[in-house]
Amino acid sequence: MKTINYDQTILTVSCYRKHMILDTKYYVQVLPNQLILSNSPRQINPKYILEFSLEKKIHWVTKNKTTILEQFGFQYKGKIKYFYGQSTDLYKLKDCMQGQIMYKEISDFYQPLSLLGKGGSAKVYMVTKKGYNEKYASKCVDKRYLQEDGGYDALFNEIRIMQKLKHQNIIQLVDLYEGESTFYLILEYLAGESLHEMFNQRQTILEHQQIQMIMKLLLQAVSNMHLNGVMHRDLKPENIMFKQLNQFDTLKIVDFGLATFSSAEEYPFPKCGTPGYVAPEVANLRDLKQKYDMICDEFSVGCIFYKLCTNKELFPGNEYKEILKLNKKCHLNLDSLAIYKTPQEACDLIQKLLKINPKDRMTAQEALSHPYFSQKFETKKSKFQSSNLNKQNPVFQTQNFQPISKLINIDDDEVEDENCKQLQVPVMNDLKSFGLIAYSNLEKNKFQINQNGRRNFKKCQTSEFEQHQNNLKNQVNNSKPSFILKSDLNEESQQPKQHCQKHNTLINNFLKIGGKQEMCKIDEDIEENGYQI
Repeated sequence: MKTINYDQTILTVSCYRKHMILDTKYYVQVLPNQLILSNSPRQINPKYILEFSLEKKIHWVTKNKTTILEQFGFQYKGKIKYFYGQSTDLYKLKDCMQGQIMYKEISDFYQPLSLLGKGGSAKVYMVTKKGYNEKYASKCVDKRYLQEDGGYDALFNEIRIMQKLKHQNIIQLVDLYEGESTFYLILEYLAGESLHEMFNQRQTILEHQQIQMIMKLLLQAVSNMHLNGVMHRDLKPENIMFKQLNQFDTLKIVDFGLATFSSAEEYPFPKCGTPGYVAPEVANLRDLKQKYDMICDEFSVGCIFYKLCTNKELFPGNEYKEILKLNKKCHLNLDSLAIYKTPQEACDLIQKLLKINPKDRMTAQEALSHPYFSQKFETKKSKFQSSNLNKQNPVFQTQNFQPISKLINIDDDEVEDENCKQLQVPVMNDLKSFGLIAYSNLEKNKFQINQNGRRNFKKCQTSEFEQHQNNLKNQVNNSKPSFILKSDLNEESQQPKQHCQKHNTLINNFLKIGGKQEMCKIDEDIEENGYQI
């Protein structure tokens, strides 16, 4: 029996097992890879030792189908032994071991909300944890599809890899459950779209600053995978997702169904991936027992980088066989990078990630030190703001605005004779000099106001008012709105300079092409599962 290193204890709680006469108390201690129940802390020979394994299961019992935990149990010598404890302690124990061992009774802890997607052997549901508002994704794998072609081994391999990878840019495995006919993988929920969906929805290329961020996070995640001895083997836009919509700093690598440990004696599905993103040493593999290096993932990263910069596939084709043929030949044409004005540092990094010979290819860790990531790119918004600061084209000059006159008290009882002069409405004769305000009539009015000391109104009887209203309507119909014509500008120029200086002008200057005004046009910047080859 191996010596137990109690210094690695992660959690200690107490529980008890019911007996006919006297209940037995146990100390429950969680270590990195095992669960120990002993009669005393740090016992040399504890009675119960449960090694964490995907073949082992822990049962949880709630009180009357509520969320209150009462018991947990596991199989021991052919029987399930149950232990009682405080609900809070049992939840601590459950959370401490989750994702490391299979649990039973998923319906007591998770509530399905909606179907997110489905594949050949699995369905993915959005679920919520009972008693909490947190959302998760539940990958439900039917056991019937695992009985052939090493299905169980492939699933357990995927789980072990996800248990190993703990990185903010890699989707996290939260919990594991086993039902009578289904395995349930509880994963963190990603509300954002995939890179593939983003390419399909956008008609324009991302800004260089956004591409730089995506590539840095992607390379950091790949570097972490490789440090843990894992190669993904199916990196493509469909498997790059975002936890939050339109937030590129929430990037996540997903779908480890074709991933493998580089230390494996034989790779499962050695010739695999998605045509168009497969490294040439994998696509052209003949001896299926021959091993290749983890740097095959970097070639896939280079393909993704190229598409980010050009919105085009590195190996374009309409059919699977056509794309695979181009992928195998690997005749690279990177001319589109220059067409789309890709920065020189980005072009250099793409070329180094796409080296045909894996020995010449740059690793993810080396790529993170490339000069490309020290470059600073301006966003279109900041460029627009800086360009506006340089332009001195104010629309309104509020400091030049002068009030016509001070407000004057008006008595409603003040009247004038019927023969008094009526206020004339300025007429607009030419729209080309739009913005100049007629001033002459205003001056005449002002003179009258100053002379009389107050504005006069005409008092009329009802019949007189109607007749007067008709006269006014005729006058208005025979007149035009009055903004000054260009020809009128000559007349204005004959007025004294001091008079002209009083004009309050708001002039819109438009671009003129061939003597005509033109409007300025503002341009707007506007394969699924991994296949075995």
